[in-house]
Amino acid sequence: MDLEAWDRLDRPGREEAVGRRLSDGAPLTGAREHDEPDFTAVTPLGFPRIGEFAHIRRARSDDPDARFFRRGYNYELVDRDDADAAGLLFAAYQADPVRQFVPIQKRLDELDLLNEWVAAIGSAVFAVPPGHGEDGFIGEGLFTS
Repeated sequence: MDLEAWDRLDRPGREEAVGRRLSDGAPLTGAREHDEPDFTAVTPLGFPRIGEFAHIRRARSDDPDARFFRRGYNYELVDRDDADAAGLLFAAYQADPVRQFVPIQKRLDELDLLNEWVAAIGSAVFAVPPGHGEDGFIGEGLFTS
């Protein structure tokens, strides 16, 4: 993430880009971080309260079967030349990356305002087998019906 350029943007601009308040993470239409965003809400002038370009809108699917569990982990590194690097490790858990993850990535590529300040530098997909019962084994569900 280009933090220098991001920091030059005023707070309302950053909140519009993300679609959330920076103070508490709540959607611009909510009171708490985990409130459902209201994408139909409008400003007094009739503009969408959460813009079409906002990350929160672009990263969400209307299809409940296309949703997945995701978590971000911020990091900051300082190298030997005193150059800072900061970013976000993003983990997403889903049953079908092609049906769930890829469509969201395409929407983000088309019109996510955050693209002005962030760049993806790597990606990987891993298969994680489901848990098992007391007498079972890891991956057991893959071998039984």
